[in-house]
Amino acid sequence: MTKLLHPFLNHPVTTEKLTSDQNALVDDLYNWIKDQPTYPNLSREHAHQFLHACYWNTLKAKKALQNYCEIRANSPLIFANRDSMSDSVQNVFNMTQMVSVPKTTPEGYHLLFYRLTDTDPAKMNFSDAVRAFCMFNDLRISEDGLTEGYIVVFDMKGLKLGHLAKIQLGSLRAFMSYIQEAHPVRLKKVLVIHAASIINQIMMILRPLIKSDLLSLLQFTPNGPLELFSEDIIPEDYGGKLKSMAEYYKVERKLLESKYRDWLIDSEDLKEIRPKKGKDTKSVQPITNSFSQLEID
Repeated sequence: MTKLLHPFLNHPVTTEKLTSDQNALVDDLYNWIKDQPTYPNLSREHAHQFLHACYWNTLKAKKALQNYCEIRANSPLIFANRDSMSDSVQNVFNMTQMVSVPKTTPEGYHLLFYRLTDTDPAKMNFSDAVRAFCMFNDLRISEDGLTEGYIVVFDMKGLKLGHLAKIQLGSLRAFMSYIQEAHPVRLKKVLVIHAASIINQIMMILRPLIKSDLLSLLQFTPNGPLELFSEDIIPEDYGGKLKSMAEYYKVERKLLESKYRDWLIDSEDLKEIRPKKGKDTKSVQPITNSFSQLEID
């Protein structure tokens, strides 16, 4: 069982102002969570987080929570061994940059940038890369708290056919299921910049795994992010006015390796609890319409 505060290390009590109806929804969902025998030590903040991510739709929040626990239990290649100082994770840190810039869009959306800095496919382990990516995402959720949403910017510069050959389909399927069905954030857009000539091959692999909701958020451009965003919120690497990606990544990496190291290791237990063989166990209660159906903007 987890020993540390999750999912917000810095603020165990979320700061979003709630109406009395929303507080009641959080309480109801948290009580439902506590009644699930196979759920891990999820906090009231998890209930708040999932409701917020699902725009206060309680049925969707419950389903997302079930998927969250199940996928994390079923996918140890990407959700176990979360030590940020392990050789496998350090290898990913050494060949990538994962950055959240300090300014948001006018709508309040956070921009997350991902790119390769070492483009040698021989050095890439796909499952390790996905694990490190998910660790960074959990860090950002904790640091940002509840937000209006995220825009993800993938820089394809340096991506080669050799990288595609390293894809492990089991880990890819698990990751795509997690992002679309369990990840407790409001995803607003996925922008792929410097879209390479191999984009068609990439989409041939991804398309069977992408649902229409995510497909509608995808956007490709052969250019950089200034095509869509103001230079005031873009790193100087891409012609913006902010600091360099390297400077921001230095801060992110320090957080991953020091402040969040134990927290990330501890988060490995945020998964479905498997019953011991030979023991009688209760099953997870099915999702029903038992919550009050409240319309909240």
